[in-house]
Amino acid sequence: MNRWIGSGRLTDDPVIRYSENKAPFATFTVMCVRSGKIPEGAQAVDFIDCKCSGHNFNFAKDHLRKGKKVEIVGTLQSGSYKDADGRKIYTKTVYVHDISFGETKEERTREEKKPPTPAAAEFMEIPEGADGDFPFA
Repeated sequence: MNRWIGSGRLTDDPVIRYSENKAPFATFTVMCVRSGKIPEGAQAVDFIDCKCSGHNFNFAKDHLRKGKKVEIVGTLQSGSYKDADGRKIYTKTVYVHDISFGETKEERTREEKKPPTPAAAEFMEIPEGADGDFPFA
């Protein structure tokens, strides 16, 4: 049985393309978080290429945007092509059978309203010679 089930966030807006017989389809990549950590302590992720047509194409075209969380069911297909240097490049693509939003409207609104975390560049510069003025120094 070939059945891929996963969820993640789109890395970019879907790209609309047309097959040789002029049928539209959408391609996009979903970033899926893997369970467990990699040795450096960071979270491991996979980038899954997806392709959809028919009513799933319409859903992708009308509703999906970069950062949107989705849940996908489909079949995993492998392929290959030769790059400009003549090397064979292997591909894996999920052909989407079912796609839905991975979060509620309330969760999306809450995430959008969350204040951004300050970047390191936004911290105050400590003046020279102020080392002894801090209780934790």
